[in-house]
Amino acid sequence: MHATREILRLAYRDFAHERRISLCYVLALTAVLAPLLILFGLKFGLVDTLAQRLVQSPANREIGAVGSDRFDSAWFERMTARTDVAFVIPNTRRIAASLSRLQNLKTGSELRALQMIPSGPRDPLLGPHFKPPDGLAELVLSVSAAGKLGVAAGERLLARIDRSHGGRDEGVVWEVMVTGVLSPDIMSEEAALVSLPLLVATEDYRDGVAVPALGWAGTAPPQVARSFARFRLYAASIDDVARLESDLSAEGIAVRSQLAEIASMQTLDRNLSRVFWLIAFIGTLGFLASLAANLLANVERKWRELSILRLIGFPTASLILFPVAQAALVAALGAIAAVLVYLPVSSILNGWFVLSLQPGESICRLLPIHVALALVTTLFGAAAAAAWAGWRAARIEPAEGIRDV
Repeated sequence: MHATREILRLAYRDFAHERRISLCYVLALTAVLAPLLILFGLKFGLVDTLAQRLVQSPANREIGAVGSDRFDSAWFERMTARTDVAFVIPNTRRIAASLSRLQNLKTGSELRALQMIPSGPRDPLLGPHFKPPDGLAELVLSVSAAGKLGVAAGERLLARIDRSHGGRDEGVVWEVMVTGVLSPDIMSEEAALVSLPLLVATEDYRDGVAVPALGWAGTAPPQVARSFARFRLYAASIDDVARLESDLSAEGIAVRSQLAEIASMQTLDRNLSRVFWLIAFIGTLGFLASLAANLLANVERKWRELSILRLIGFPTASLILFPVAQAALVAALGAIAAVLVYLPVSSILNGWFVLSLQPGESICRLLPIHVALALVTTLFGAAAAAAWAGWRAARIEPAEGIRDV
């Protein structure tokens, strides 16, 4: 234990005594490691930002039907039971899923042919911040629709539905309340989220069926199980989109999704990873080879001094530890210097792209675990590079030092 402590002290004193040579070693490592940290920071920051935008944007997990079909309650129950489905809800015919007019009586502003989208609990468009619209008189507006109407959450509007029935044009009006306004990054088009019962009621009215809950006249509802023309479906994650789209296509259902954009992001991630690891391998291999050669030259240059240490009783393990300890010093100081270079450079890069980033996003970013992993990898790499020099130091015989005594 005493020999180990003493050889570490001697390795440090020798490292400090030859400070110019030691500084060159440290700067050489910094020159290799700092660009790798910046490159990996860009790779992680860019891909992580794109991935988070894909994950956080509900539109990227949405799978919609192309055209109309007939989906019964059994189909929706089966889809709801799937673990890769986060949300699914029936939807009516496209022509029936709109309000003829939505008017703000206070200002006179109005919207015509406003699209209605069925919503409910766990709707990804609502997230944790909005309560799903309930009943036949609540709706959540997109920010563009709310802006044109000049309303905010808690205000009331007048809704109107028109139909052609029995050769006459008819219409009904009723009062609705705005329970929330979606942010523009969630929904940019003019639309309103409504409960499924309200969407069904408007479809029935247009079909000439009575809606007793709202006092709308018409024929008696048919006594058959209801089926729906469309659906709203969201995958549990972007990784589930491909499987869901494949399964739905296998059922003969034509669907649309953001699978191409998801595939592009995943391809970008793979290609950037390949580029990074190739550059990291070439740069690291070159530096470690250089460090190994320099440490070996250092052992050869100090052959006489090391042989004297062996002569006075230092064991073989202590002599092996001498170049390894100096390599660890180079690795630690070089890694710290590389991090000190990375920090201001990453801040500058993030500043250049600040207008393209959303709050909390970074174009160049490393997590603490990445920095710790880089430090540990550098230490192990330096220790491995010192193995050659350590092997040479282990072959020093005590007799080598006798000639110089």
